Amino acid sequence: MFTLILHALTFVGINAVPATGWFLDDWTSGTLLAVYWFENIAATFFIAGRIALQQRWKPMRGHFRYQGRQGTKGSQGSFVRGFLQVSLIFSAAHGLFLGIILVMLSNRGTGEPTVTVDWHAVAVGSSIVTLLLLGDFLLDLRTLRSWSFADVERLVDRNLARVIIVHMTIIIGMAVVMWTDATRGFFIVFIVLKTMNDLSNVLPQWQPAKPPQWLSSAMNKVPNSRRGKGHKDETFEEFWAKDQQQDKNRRMSNEQPWDRTRNRAVTR
Repeated sequence: MFTLILHALTFVGINAVPATGWFLDDWTSGTLLAVYWFENIAATFFIAGRIALQQRWKPMRGHFRYQGRQGTKGSQGSFVRGFLQVSLIFSAAHGLFLGIILVMLSNRGTGEPTVTVDWHAVAVGSSIVTLLLLGDFLLDLRTLRSWSFADVERLVDRNLARVIIVHMTIIIGMAVVMWTDATRGFFIVFIVLKTMNDLSNVLPQWQPAKPPQWLSSAMNKVPNSRRGKGHKDETFEEFWAKDQQQDKNRRMSNEQPWDRTRNRAVTR
């Protein structure tokens, strides 16, 4: 519980940096988005550091032959390398997009105070964010050896979700800057929602063994797409149970100890 509180406080601090700049220091939307973009880059490397250390200290099949959620065969190569490729390519593409939009708006002379970037503020804000992310990284080092591969996978999923949220905001936010006068209101809502999303990722996730009754009742009324094709109709509860079992089997496969010398999983 104490660790969860520290993680929550860290994310409050990380989100407080751009919020303080926006509300108290008159940051422009360009400055705000630049700090958020940098946060994604820094968070990516700190997460990659966690994965690399956990792979070294506790090698498991998922690090080397990752079994994804779509029932695909285990992917070849390093899990951490794949994570870095996806996250950094995504970040580079949207960083380029953000830069192009800022240049276009500046050249047009439209909304000049809004689209300019205060690079000194970006440097200060990014430095504080990096220190907070470093503190969060050091906090995880105490328990990293005991992490399961499912813990690593959840960390990656949450980061990629945050990357998508921020990058969609870069696209939508700059569109708002170009075509409306509601820029400040838009970013106030975004700051609140991103903070809430980060805090929700710290809390334990609800994963019921059975679906809620109201959801089952609603889904069972939807025509089964496999009806009439020679397959037995299945209820939503049966589909849920089958999906849960498949995911459990997948996670068990990823958790298998890995023999580095033989480059294969160790049979328990």
